[in-house]
Amino acid sequence: MADFRKPPDFEQPADRHTPLVDPVVTVRQLSRWGFARRALTRIEHALVFSTSKGDYDEFLPPVRPRRSEAAARRYTAVYEVDMGVHPHRAEIPLPSDNDAFEFAATIELSWQVTAPKTFVRSGHRDVPALLLGELQQAARSLTRSFAIHDSARAEAELLRVLTDPERPPLGATVGLKVVWTLRLSRDQQEIEHRQRLQAIDHATAEQIRTEQLGRDYDAELDRRARRQDELQMERATEYGRMEHELSLQRQEWQQDQERLRAQHQAELLQLEAEKIAFYQKYLEEGGVVAWALQLATRPEDIQLVVKSMHEDQLRLVQAKMDLAKELLGGDNLEEYEREAPKRLALNAVYEIFNQRLPGVPRDRASSPPLTPHTEVSLAKQNDDAPPASDPEPTAPANDPVDKPIDKSANEKRSGTFADWQPPPGYGSSPAGPSSPTEAQESDHGVPEGRTP
Repeated sequence: MADFRKPPDFEQPADRHTPLVDPVVTVRQLSRWGFARRALTRIEHALVFSTSKGDYDEFLPPVRPRRSEAAARRYTAVYEVDMGVHPHRAEIPLPSDNDAFEFAATIELSWQVTAPKTFVRSGHRDVPALLLGELQQAARSLTRSFAIHDSARAEAELLRVLTDPERPPLGATVGLKVVWTLRLSRDQQEIEHRQRLQAIDHATAEQIRTEQLGRDYDAELDRRARRQDELQMERATEYGRMEHELSLQRQEWQQDQERLRAQHQAELLQLEAEKIAFYQKYLEEGGVVAWALQLATRPEDIQLVVKSMHEDQLRLVQAKMDLAKELLGGDNLEEYEREAPKRLALNAVYEIFNQRLPGVPRDRASSPPLTPHTEVSLAKQNDDAPPASDPEPTAPANDPVDKPIDKSANEKRSGTFADWQPPPGYGSSPAGPSSPTEAQESDHGVPEGRTP
């Protein structure tokens, strides 16, 4: 590096982060042997050497001239040029079609020296002012044709003209590379006015929107209310239908209950009637059947039943004996009138001898000797009652009868006492009627051995 003995003619106290408006950092005059030593310059800076003839030689970093070359070319000055990129932002007023209103142009750009020799030869010291001046020169004539409220169209037209390919790029004539952007806006009064109008529009739109939504809200409320009414009517109708069905079912159930109750009552009455008939039958039959029913319901009463039956038997035997004595010993009636009572008395005596229990059917005991079928029986008459009519004449007992002889009747007539004979004048041996038919025939018969 050259050891400069003289101080530089121009030097900016700038480092890498210092904003610059002039990319030329230092300017030094050189003698013939002034560049014999290396100068303390930054490696990213370019060096532009000038000769006495007015020519310029540039050495871009990191290239530096040799000492022999610098001495041979006889450089008179050296310029140290910054090659970095520098951003810049500025606002400039641009006229509109009305002088009372101006556009506010906001420009953001970044510039960089790409041709140090060209920039040094141009002699510019303020790069942002140079670039803004070029923009104003090109934009003022364009924005004059637009109204203040038409900033968007003015901005679009300005960008179209400045970026025209036939137009040289901004700063290219002085060896600069510029990247820029431009935005046009209205002035502050117009902005505030538009803001107020926009606020009014917003308030109006909000009110209109509120009214519209209010109507929609009211319509929705009305629709919901109508729907609720419809649902309530449907629910009421359904409830009424279900209530009606329930009432019908309740009535049917009540009718069924009444019918079942009546049926149950009828069954109870029928059961009572059957019970009455049952007990009536056994009470009418009496004797052993009644006592058998008692034992069937209460088996523990067997001693009482046996004792009662024994007492009844004794009373019945005594009553029959008394009746037989009275009938056999009396002489107050005619012979034909006493025939039937005597026969009954003999039958009672026969039953006493057979010791048949009261209430036992005749087919369960030995059959007593029966009288002929023409004899009179008073089983269904009172003992003291006379015959209902005069006796009818019948054939003598010894005369043959044309009617066929019933062997079963003859067998029944054979009594237990085979050798027993009735007293003289009393006819055949005593016997009771073998069947209801014979009893009926004997009721209207004539005593044997008598004539009408």
